[in-house]
Amino acid sequence: MSGFTSNRAIIAKDAVTTVDFQGTGQGGYLNPAQSSEFLRLMFDATAFLRDIRTVTMITPTQDLDYIGMNTRVLRLAAEGVAPSELIGVKTAKQQLEAREVILPFDVTDNVLEDTIERGNADDTIAAMMAEQFGNDLCDLSLNGDSTKTDGDADGKFLKIGDGFVKIAKDSPDTHKVDTAGSVDYKDTIFPSMLATMPNKFKRRKNELRFYVSPTVAEAYTKQLSIRNTALGDESLITGNLQRYAGVSIFECEYMPDDVFILTPNRNLATGIFREVRNEHERSPRKRLTEYTTTMRLDPAKIIWHEAVVIGYEV
Repeated sequence: MSGFTSNRAIIAKDAVTTVDFQGTGQGGYLNPAQSSEFLRLMFDATAFLRDIRTVTMITPTQDLDYIGMNTRVLRLAAEGVAPSELIGVKTAKQQLEAREVILPFDVTDNVLEDTIERGNADDTIAAMMAEQFGNDLCDLSLNGDSTKTDGDADGKFLKIGDGFVKIAKDSPDTHKVDTAGSVDYKDTIFPSMLATMPNKFKRRKNELRFYVSPTVAEAYTKQLSIRNTALGDESLITGNLQRYAGVSIFECEYMPDDVFILTPNRNLATGIFREVRNEHERSPRKRLTEYTTTMRLDPAKIIWHEAVVIGYEV
C-alpha cells in the first residue's frame, strides 16, 4: 500500500499503535494519552479542522457559549449616584451532541506480510485510521445533511449530521448573498459578502475567513494575476493566497465550488467525544484482519449565526 511509506514519520513518534489497544483481548477503549494522540492525528489531517474550533468533549453533550458586550455601553457617571441601568451582555448558546460513528477497515494478510513496513504495518494502519477519520469529519462538517437517505448519493455518510453549509443556508439569522452563478470572486462575490457582514464583526479582520474550495482559490489567484502586479505574479508563482480587503482566503478541499462562507474562524465548531474505541478481529478463512474504530462526534455547530455570511446561487 503506497500510503504506508509516507506515514513513517507518524510511526516514529510512537503515536497510536494497534499494540497499544489490542491488549489480551480484541481491543477496547484507548487510554487518555492514546485517545489524545488519536484525536491529534485526526485534527492534523486537514487545515480546516485546525483552523476552526475543535472541541474535545468530556460528556456526550456539551454547551458552547458565546458572550459579548452590547454596543454603546458607556454612560455619564454622577458622583455618589449609582447608575440607573445595568448594561447587558449578548449571549449565544449551541449544544454539541455526539452521535456514534464507525470506521470499518479490512487489511489482507498479504498486505501485512508483503508491505515494506513489515512489523510496523499495524502501527501505520492505526495512524491511517485516525487520518481517515479526520478527512471524513472535515467533509461531513461542511457537507453533512441529515435529510439525506440511504438511497441518495453518499446518503449513508451525509445523513450522520448537518454540516456548516446546510446550517448556514437553513438558519433565519445568517446572512445570504445570491451569487447568481457568478465566478467573479475578486470584484463581485467577495465584495458583496464583505459588505453584507455586519460592521461589528469586521473589527478583527485577522479572525475572519472566506472559506472556499481549491478550485475557487485557484481562480481567484488567476484573477489577481491579470492585474500584472507584483502581488498577482507572486500569487500565481507561489500559490500563496492573497487576502481580500484584509480577510484571509482559506482553501478547504471539501468545500463545494459554488458555496462560500465568510465568518470568524472560531465561530465554527466541531466536537469529538474523547472516548475512542479500537478493536480488531482476524478472519482466517478470508486471510484478513478486520479493524474497527468507533467514536461519538458532532460534525458542525455555528455558535453565532449573525456572524455568518454564506454566498451561493439562490
